[in-house]
Amino acid sequence: SKMSCSEYRDFIVQSVKPDYDYIDFVKFSNDVIGSTKKEKTAEWYQQSLNCYLWFVDKKKIDARDITRHKIIDWIEQLKRKGQKGDPLAPGTISNYVRGLRALFNECKKKYNKPDLDIIRIPNDPFTIDEIPKYKKKRKNISVEMIKSIRDYNSKYGRVNMARDVFMMMFYLMGINIGDLYRLQKPEEGRVNYERSKTDTDDNVDMFMLSIKVEPELQILLNRYSRKGFLSDLKRYTTVNNFNKAVNTGLKDICNELKIPKITTNWARHSWASIARNKAKVPKADVDFCLGHVNNDYKMADIYIDIDYGICDDANRKVLNLLLDK
Repeated sequence: SKMSCSEYRDFIVQSVKPDYDYIDFVKFSNDVIGSTKKEKTAEWYQQSLNCYLWFVDKKKIDARDITRHKIIDWIEQLKRKGQKGDPLAPGTISNYVRGLRALFNECKKKYNKPDLDIIRIPNDPFTIDEIPKYKKKRKNISVEMIKSIRDYNSKYGRVNMARDVFMMMFYLMGINIGDLYRLQKPEEGRVNYERSKTDTDDNVDMFMLSIKVEPELQILLNRYSRKGFLSDLKRYTTVNNFNKAVNTGLKDICNELKIPKITTNWARHSWASIARNKAKVPKADVDFCLGHVNNDYKMADIYIDIDYGICDDANRKVLNLLLDK
């Protein structure tokens, strides 16, 4: 009674198809993964799906077969032994469960039409208390560790490249790896870019940043721009491949220096922590330097001109802490 004639017609045509009673969750998930623009998100979805398929030991499953009890059993299994034979940490388990939940919710959105009383996927298997709590780890290292990474020298070019990329990210106030990869040539001694947290179409909160090219940074920019700006880094065809190569090199450096294992995003966290705790930069200015969009001050931002000198002063204070005394 809630449908129009065309909606009712489409419903009847669909419901008499042989596969109407089977919702292929794996095919649906792979379609979502294939259309996800952000590589890291697609990778997260794929790893979560693969982990669950490993647990159920199937390549094809009906969405309605994903039940609360199976999710609980999956979690308990991962606590004992994962795909590689070792127990998984709570944060890793949480990551996989949240990834599968995101895919499952997308599936429900497609096949359920509550306004028309069509509920093809009635189950809600993720309303459980057993999902491990994800605690965000602090990803910052000390000034001394930053200096030890900067001064490290390897016989392998890839490892030295990882060192230099990490330092470039730090000198650029924690620029993310994707924005560094896409960076354009500086103009009038400044790097200008729009900070993009995601690669999705609905990412409207992009923030323009302008950073002064300090002498430390200029040396590294020159080193990797032999055939054009940062041309030596563009031999990696995608951001994902570039990020993996840098993180592999950073792992080698950390092993050699016997310091905590870090990845590219530690540059951002470390810059922020050092800026606030060592250089005594006010929190609001740290937020501004990181390119965060503050919803509390959106109206004020319309009227106030941006003064990037605040960023320049904060960054120089941080970089001065790395100077040998």
